[in-house]
Amino acid sequence: MRTSIRKSLCLALTLVALTSCGKGFLDEQPSQLPSGDQLKEAGKKSEDISLGFVNGVVSSFFKALQSTGGSHDDFAQKAFDISADLMSGDMEMRQSNYKWFQLPARLTSWQKDEINNYSVWRISYRTISLANGFFVTAGGDETVPGNSVAPETRFNWGQVKALRALAYLNLARFYGGPYSDATKSKPTVPVYKAADDASKPKGQSTLEQVYEQIVQDLKQAIEAIEGSGKSRPDRQYVDETVARVALARAYMDLGKWDEAYDVANKVITDQAATYPLIPAKELLTNGFNDYQTPEFIWAIDITKDNTGALLSFWGHVDVFTYGYAFVGARKAINKNISDQIPATDLRGDWFHPTMGVPWCKFFSASGKAAWEASGRQRYGVDRTWLSDIVFMRMSEVYLIASEAAARKGDDATSKTLLLTLLKQRTRDGKYTEVETATNALSHDDLLKTLLYNWRVEMWGEGQSLAVMRRFKNNVERSVRNGFLSGTTIKWDDPRLVYEIPQHEASNNQLIR
Repeated sequence: MRTSIRKSLCLALTLVALTSCGKGFLDEQPSQLPSGDQLKEAGKKSEDISLGFVNGVVSSFFKALQSTGGSHDDFAQKAFDISADLMSGDMEMRQSNYKWFQLPARLTSWQKDEINNYSVWRISYRTISLANGFFVTAGGDETVPGNSVAPETRFNWGQVKALRALAYLNLARFYGGPYSDATKSKPTVPVYKAADDASKPKGQSTLEQVYEQIVQDLKQAIEAIEGSGKSRPDRQYVDETVARVALARAYMDLGKWDEAYDVANKVITDQAATYPLIPAKELLTNGFNDYQTPEFIWAIDITKDNTGALLSFWGHVDVFTYGYAFVGARKAINKNISDQIPATDLRGDWFHPTMGVPWCKFFSASGKAAWEASGRQRYGVDRTWLSDIVFMRMSEVYLIASEAAARKGDDATSKTLLLTLLKQRTRDGKYTEVETATNALSHDDLLKTLLYNWRVEMWGEGQSLAVMRRFKNNVERSVRNGFLSGTTIKWDDPRLVYEIPQHEASNNQLIR
């Protein structure tokens, strides 16, 4: 796996050379993608093209500098996660001399000519382009491959379906905004499928149509992967569990609580033993830095060959890694949230008591060890940038299932699920107290408790903007925030929704 991921972009770039006489499609906009005939021809020229597509699509979620020539906040999904958390206000950043991520912190990244906006668009459509290229070579994307197709191909088909759906989910969340009866008919983004002539522009699908495509892709991904009988080599690839968590996310955005509960509960029922929650005794020492952490459902092994160095999640969030958090552009939990963390909650110790940085949640193992061994306790000592990254973990699944259960009126089940998580997040000797208090919660107070747990448990993992919208939670920027300090941002603030980038709007006459 490590070798194939490392070589994936080389193989994808070989495909580019085969499919274009001019600019390659990895550098093109969605209105300028290669034709099906070009992709079929490329498929004839390399027997490894299927694997190259799969690995290329996976790499598009973590490779740095896919949309710009040198922006240090251009490293795909984890950069999107930071932007979303800064926009929501759950993550705060000090003022600094470095421009990276200031736009989302200032709530100006929505503008059509801003780089953080363009990065989500360009990288998401790069993922979609690679995915559709795979489907062209694999016979299409409409029908799940049957038993006549090799199991490996069916498995890869399902993986790519799930990854394409995740790209569209990013587009829906950033460019579509909150989903409701009032917004579902809003023109959002173009939906490109394998049968489309992607060298020609398309108009925007509605937000409802984008989510319909996401849900269809994920259901088909699950069917294809399970029908293949294959298992992924390791958790860097996608399997049916990853697809189910993505589907549960989409259902939560849509307010389909029964469906979200059913999907999340199946993951818990079938996979809780495979992906056990980080236990309380390891919560402050895990560091979220090893992709093989048992709780992690989908995570990437960062190596010398694929690290983005400074251009990485760790280069921006971890004070023990040499990077922007170390030199002053610190990402911290909103002080108003950390002030709510009770003494019984172990997660209070995830964050520095005065700075609020996640020094016991996200930390380089070698960097923190060197810091602890140093009499001067220096930050920023890890200059290898080899800490791994996580995209999905089991705690999110428990929160989805618990919230969905509460929203559909089953508070008892909601509390049971939440307490399963809290048992591993509570200090020694305090669980009975927490259990009693949780079981006594009214429905409204249960929802407030779930909101609190989302904001603390998933801090820094890119879910806070979706949570803010779902709970209709207005967020006050704390006094520690260097941007819009003391300002309350409403959950439906128009600055939380991106405009179509200027480049696409100028070149696609069908954009409204």
